[in-house]
Amino acid sequence: MKQNKKGFTLIEMSIVLIVVSLILAGVLKTVSVQRQQLKRDETRQALQIINQALVGFAATEGRLPCPDTDADGESNPTALAFGNTCTSEEGFLPFVDLGVPSEDAWGNRYRYRVTSNAGTNFADNPDPGPPLLSSFAMADDGNITVRDGANNLVVNNIPALVISYAENGSQTIANLPCGAGVPSVNEEKNCDNEAGVNPVFMADDYLTDFDDLVTWVSPTVLKNRMIEAGLLGN
Repeated sequence: MKQNKKGFTLIEMSIVLIVVSLILAGVLKTVSVQRQQLKRDETRQALQIINQALVGFAATEGRLPCPDTDADGESNPTALAFGNTCTSEEGFLPFVDLGVPSEDAWGNRYRYRVTSNAGTNFADNPDPGPPLLSSFAMADDGNITVRDGANNLVVNNIPALVISYAENGSQTIANLPCGAGVPSVNEEKNCDNEAGVNPVFMADDYLTDFDDLVTWVSPTVLKNRMIEAGLLGN
């Protein structure tokens, strides 16, 4: 008796390939999302460590570090007859001074902004002592404000802030201060090097046009640590 052997038709093979492709695409997308989430979690943990390092630096030096303006990892103060003042209020994080990682999980440098102006100096130190005292007073407030994507106030009067530009960070950093290559209007708020009395930054949940991760130094925590270190009076 003759056996009938039937193979796959081209249509059937095409259907199988389409189904397999869809399954693989879904798996790869899931893996990609998981990897990005792991990187975001890793960077959030690093930002917590950086936050603690900034407070620790202030409790030791009597001030916050100046930003790194020449990308060598060290802060850039301008020497005075006594002490120093910052050459800029904004730059890269001075990771050498702080002893923390230089880059986020995507391999991009952290951005750092500090309150430093004629009225409220948290990084300038025109008279370091001895004895070592804080460069700011209990009554001084920071001048940095953070808002969310809907322009709601998140926090204000903060002394310092650190930003990871996350997945698209290389594109943003390559266009500092903000240029045509910045991914979105929302992210422009975090890279425009805004001068003036009240610079505004953005912190929000992950959005389609915003993936920055932001941490800031709490003025209450900072001042409490300075009091504990005997550098700041009540």
